[in-house]
Amino acid sequence: MAVLTKSVCWRGCGLLGSAALFLGLSGCAGLWDEITSNNRDLKGYFFKPDPLQVIRESNDGAKRGDALSSLREPLQNGGTQKDQDAYINILTAAATVDREPLCRLGAIHALSAFKDPRAAQVLEEAYTRRLSFGPELNGIIRQQTLEAIGKIGNPDSRHLLIRVARQPSGAVDASLIDQQQTQDERLTAIRALSRYKQADAIETLVYIMETERDLAYKDRTVESLRIATGKNLPPDPKAWRDLMAGGGNVAPEPNFIQRVVGNGKQ
Repeated sequence: MAVLTKSVCWRGCGLLGSAALFLGLSGCAGLWDEITSNNRDLKGYFFKPDPLQVIRESNDGAKRGDALSSLREPLQNGGTQKDQDAYINILTAAATVDREPLCRLGAIHALSAFKDPRAAQVLEEAYTRRLSFGPELNGIIRQQTLEAIGKIGNPDSRHLLIRVARQPSGAVDASLIDQQQTQDERLTAIRALSRYKQADAIETLVYIMETERDLAYKDRTVESLRIATGKNLPPDPKAWRDLMAGGGNVAPEPNFIQRVVGNGKQ
């Protein structure tokens, strides 16, 4: 069990580092690469080009991925419905069929901030698509997609997260890489479920707490339950079952200020 937990932590750090690199968030290293690139355009460095132009014209996967990740939802930023539809179409193609993994990651990153219901649907399609970038990249893309789905918090998307969270940790005859990726995806889905207060999402988290022996799953499940319900119950499945049996009350508990104000009114 300890091996799994340590492996998950190591891969989690690697995932964050890879995502930061892919999305152009690597700080000085990215700056140095950009300045010293053989085909650099200093004017383009000081005056960033239109991301739509880069997406249409560039053959550089890293630049296109960065441009895709920078797209902001038009209707939330003064744009028109026509702009909204165009952006959704661009990001849909990039997230689901683009041959460059950096472009898929860039589109997934952008979609995670969209409020348009179509964004969640695109991300679900991106997750279920068969990937062919190699085990490591495939795993990163799938985990980032699950994380983006959870960030949006679309109620209908919880069904995918529930399915991923409940799946077995890996077939006995599967490779170690495949088993580890399945475990990582489950942990990502469990964390994403913290944004859902529906009964079936809570039930799934309690079920995992009851059935899993590995501490990595138990710890993350308890954390998600506390966030989703606002209840600071112990890591005891019976306590959470009792909460659900008492009418499924998952309303957040009042914070300190609310308790003080409430006491003053009594």
